[in-house]
Amino acid sequence: MAAAAASRYAVRLVNIVHLELGRYVYGGAEQVRYLLRGLRDDAHQHTLICSAGSDLHRWAESAGQPVVALTFGGEHDLAFVLRLIKALGVLNADLLHVHSRRGADWMGALASWRLGIPAVLSRRVDHVPGRWLRWLMSAGYARTIAISQTIADLLVLHGVDAERLLTIHSSVHWQETDEARARELLTDVLGSPSRGPVIGVVAQLIERKGHRFVIEALPAWLRKTPDLRVVFFGRGPLRAELEEQVRAAGLQAHVVFAGFRDDLDAMLRALTLVVHPALREGLGVSLLKAAAAGVPVVGFRAGGVTEVVVDEHTGLLVPTEDVLALTAAVARLLDNPPLRLQFGDNARHHVADTFSASVMVQRHAALYDVLAQEHA
Repeated sequence: MAAAAASRYAVRLVNIVHLELGRYVYGGAEQVRYLLRGLRDDAHQHTLICSAGSDLHRWAESAGQPVVALTFGGEHDLAFVLRLIKALGVLNADLLHVHSRRGADWMGALASWRLGIPAVLSRRVDHVPGRWLRWLMSAGYARTIAISQTIADLLVLHGVDAERLLTIHSSVHWQETDEARARELLTDVLGSPSRGPVIGVVAQLIERKGHRFVIEALPAWLRKTPDLRVVFFGRGPLRAELEEQVRAAGLQAHVVFAGFRDDLDAMLRALTLVVHPALREGLGVSLLKAAAAGVPVVGFRAGGVTEVVVDEHTGLLVPTEDVLALTAAVARLLDNPPLRLQFGDNARHHVADTFSASVMVQRHAALYDVLAQEHA
């Protein structure tokens, strides 16, 4: 495999431990799954440390992935550092790759420093890290991996050492899905077959994902497309607030809160559009999946979204928080099926060329080899 070939320069077997503490398999944790699957034939040993009882824990056990599950109580669980140090010692770790943030980023750095082993950090969000974490990226971590060029540029702008920084795009592993099955699954979500177009919003129900802008724009879309439905895929703390916004606007018949669906990939191609009104976005794995399924995206011009969505080629981008522009862009594509098909076809090619899982795995494997030589 490509990953194995990339490791031919390794000077010795290295025990690499991957730390991902998210409880659910959202974008970041899913990238860890892609990576570990691709590294199974790598010349090094790869072990996952994750939160006990998490979705990732269950996946690792079912997939035969070497795993250590630890109790993690969040960013204020200081005792976790001691548990991590002990686990890394038992594993005889040579290198720690920290995929999580919200405590794991600095806890991982502290544990690796205590054991005298190098560490790598993946940075997946496009906001400025605190001063302490910026210092760790320049002095504590052997490398920091930005999942988009947008994130890399932001880190350099705020003082992170460019020599310790590299960009490895997140990826998507896509298998062609059956269109009839996709429509069947979407009908199950909607409760009845759709008589009109269906817009999907695939994001956690949190403030920065901007769901409220879609609800604000929906009445204007319905005036021209009365059979339109919008499905919010994802879970999060804003669900009750968003449901109340829908009720207050009298839009209950047109909006579905589908929650988290582990069969989402299989139904994506049945969607007419994906709308992504995020205010900040590191890259957007859901956008990669939509593109791979041939679904055009309309989104705000925020963060790494501009690296996934090529404006006027794979979808449309509008200024952040501009509801009028968002309304017009979506209406334009709803009114123009041939343009939607062209954008969708372009999107498939763009993802295949730029965001393949094999390239992502290969670049990580090459980095591990470099660090194995540097710290031999």
